[in-house]
Amino acid sequence: MALEDQIMFLLSKKKEMQGKEIIQIFEAQNYSNQTTRNALTKLKKLSYLSTVQRGCYSLTSKGLESYHVLRNKENFYHQKWNNNWIFVMLEIPEELRKKRDAFRNQLIRLGFGQLYKSVYVYPWDIRHKLFDLIDSLEIENYITILMGDTFILNPINPEGTPGPNSAEKIWNLPSIADIYVEKKAWLDEHYSLHNQLAIKPSSNLLTTFAQFLLLKELRDELITKDPMLPPEFLPGSWIGTKVLFEIENLLHSFAKILEKDGDYSVFVGKNNEYKKN
Repeated sequence: MALEDQIMFLLSKKKEMQGKEIIQIFEAQNYSNQTTRNALTKLKKLSYLSTVQRGCYSLTSKGLESYHVLRNKENFYHQKWNNNWIFVMLEIPEELRKKRDAFRNQLIRLGFGQLYKSVYVYPWDIRHKLFDLIDSLEIENYITILMGDTFILNPINPEGTPGPNSAEKIWNLPSIADIYVEKKAWLDEHYSLHNQLAIKPSSNLLTTFAQFLLLKELRDELITKDPMLPPEFLPGSWIGTKVLFEIENLLHSFAKILEKDGDYSVFVGKNNEYKKN
């Protein structure tokens, strides 16, 4: 849902947008008019969008909740871990299989690793997202959540230490590293364009904004697939932090340019969220 996610981002920042305005933005990313219209229709069918008047779109409360719970993740590589783990244990009956499968899939998307069949674990405190997710699925009677810093037996092992519960295995870190290698190649391929736009802004800011959205989509995709574990659980010279910081530095540079323009400042804010490293 790459295009759909970008549309939801736009409407999370600007309450209402004309369809033609949305189409124009994605034309700059080489999306056809019909592709963008199809994405808008798909979001309407999911009840994530509504039309406030002919050709004018707005996020519904369901759409806004979905965006903030599953799509608006923060970069935990910027934070210091407090040594606490959050555990989610579930026993959802077979007659609620669809909700059970949806909950498991969304736990993984939030960054949880599967410790045992019905036990999931994560080092970052995102209980607010968990509660919103559980409430939306109406499964609170089948979930137990624990938080703590002490394992009596078989802790999650830091990188290079023996034990059955290695972070590498629980979160399949080699496959995540492969994704970063692929995305780093894309960044290198587009280095000249990004560097030119960051240093010497285009007279047509739509080009800069289109690249900003592509980079944000890339960042969001990566932090959805990457649990962003504390450094002691990562391989040495972990590629993930390097790639994400490169993307966020570019986003910061583009946002500094866009925030000066009335048409685009609403999407990046006066104090943009992307840290300069």
